[in-house]
Amino acid sequence: MKKIILIALIAFVTNAKAQITFEFALDSASALTSTVDELMIVNFELLGDEYVKINRHGQSISIYNMNHTLVKTISFAGIPANTGGLNAPAFLYFSQTLFNTDNKIEFMYAINSSPNNYTGIYNEDGTLLFSDTGVAAVYQTIPMQQYCIYNTTAGTKMILSYSNGQAKVFDLGGTLTTAVDRVNPHANTGLGNAYPNPTANTTTIPYTLPQGTTQGELVFYNTQGTEVKRFKVDNTFNSLLVTTTDIPAGTYYYHLQTDGNASASKKMVVVK
Repeated sequence: MKKIILIALIAFVTNAKAQITFEFALDSASALTSTVDELMIVNFELLGDEYVKINRHGQSISIYNMNHTLVKTISFAGIPANTGGLNAPAFLYFSQTLFNTDNKIEFMYAINSSPNNYTGIYNEDGTLLFSDTGVAAVYQTIPMQQYCIYNTTAGTKMILSYSNGQAKVFDLGGTLTTAVDRVNPHANTGLGNAYPNPTANTTTIPYTLPQGTTQGELVFYNTQGTEVKRFKVDNTFNSLLVTTTDIPAGTYYYHLQTDGNASASKKMVVVK
């Protein structure tokens, strides 16, 4: 009996360990501070979940699909360097539609180093969208994009950092559903997953308008960022039935717009 119990215990431990699977390593770190290179996962409004690697020494930002394919590399060589103080500049709020509507990747760059404070908002092509001598001095406490564990469309990922400057990514068997789940800057705007998905004819989109908001719009885009559908919604219902027979097969993204704000995008696949 003891032998059977021991074998069962070994089998349980082996199975439990198998729920965490090493995926890959990079020569950068998912940093607790902004003083070294960084690796994070960002849910872009149109692209969806992507790895974002910030290479401070190479002055570049690399964007990868969840299958590790390189999407693009963004240079920040022309961005002002920190000219004093101990705080390294912080890269905040990677997005596509937060600061403008051209679908390019954009981000906030903040130097908190008085008297040389600086905040710049840049497009991926280096265009300066906004600058000021004020600084996001509270960025340590506002909703961030950089975490240890992320729920993504490719499964739940865990990023660990090491003293040698390396970062390792692991695939987890479960899903993060606790109060420390991924923070969404538009968390008061609820947008659910389409069902069925993939869809051939119709699909249902659950949504919840923010408190105090009575109307909004569900907007659908193709992978090139071109709008294909737009529907006005209000708080009478909590879902929208969408017909997909009039658009080609492919991948689409949708988000909920309310009072000038847009929720994080969700993905919908249409088959024929």
